[in-house]
Formats: sequence, structure tokens, C-alpha cells
Amino acid sequence: MSENPVARSRELRIPLKLCALLAGALMLSGCEAIMLGNVLVGCSSRTPPELMPKELPAAKVGAPYIARIEVRGADTAVSKLLVAPAHPLPDGLALNHQAREPLGVIQGTPTRAGTYEVLIYGNTFGTQCTGQDMEQLYRLEVN
Repeated sequence: MSENPVARSRELRIPLKLCALLAGALMLSGCEAIMLGNVLVGCSSRTPPELMPKELPAAKVGAPYIARIEVRGADTAVSKLLVAPAHPLPDGLALNHQAREPLGVIQGTPTRAGTYEVLIYGNTFGTQCTGQDMEQLYRLEVN
């Protein structure tokens, strides 16, 4: 018995329509939504960004101070860099950062000697994956 080509073509239409629909959905959803497994693996397997340097240079009371904090390894632009209120910079110093820039700058003139623990933290913007968090606890010597 021979196969009916018309019946066979009707059987193929549903999978072709389904494939076209899936292809359109994938194109609109972004690169990391190709498969559920890929989204989970793609987003969760990213290495977190790092703040560099790992140590801050020493500062002197009454002398201008500047130190650059660079975000390395971020998949997207940096949303913000902040200093944690529980571990602030010494009086006279401030962290300046502009959104979308991978660089922050600690600058100012310290007013009091001491050893300070300073926690700098931030995050990146999200895309198909959520943004990434970063933090670094620094020990800053002011002489």
C-alpha cells in the first residue's frame, strides 16, 4: 500500500507551524532563553565581578588622597558602587561613582589617623539574567 502524499503533508504542517512559532518566540525572548536548562546554566554559571585593587594604599592625615576602584569581570554595566554605612570611609574621604562606569574613585583629605575597615559594594544592571553583586572589605591605614 502506498502512502498518500497529501495526508503526509498535513501531518508535517503541525510540526512546521510549531517550529515556526517556537523560533519566533526564541528570537523575541533573548539569547539566554533558548532552553530552560541554558537559562539556568547560563545565568548561574557566571563568575561574579571583582573589585580591584584588593588592597588600598595608605593615606596621610591632611594630605590629598586618591584611589581608584575598578570593577573587573562584569557582564553588564555597573549600576552603582557604594560604601556600607557599617564600614564607612574615614572622615574627609568619599567614594565617587557614575552609573554605567566600571570605575569608582575614593578621594579627599583624611582628617584623623587610624586603621579603618571599609566595605565597598555594588551591583551591575541585569539583562535576561539578573544583575551581579560585588563587595570588597578593605583595610585602610591613615597615618
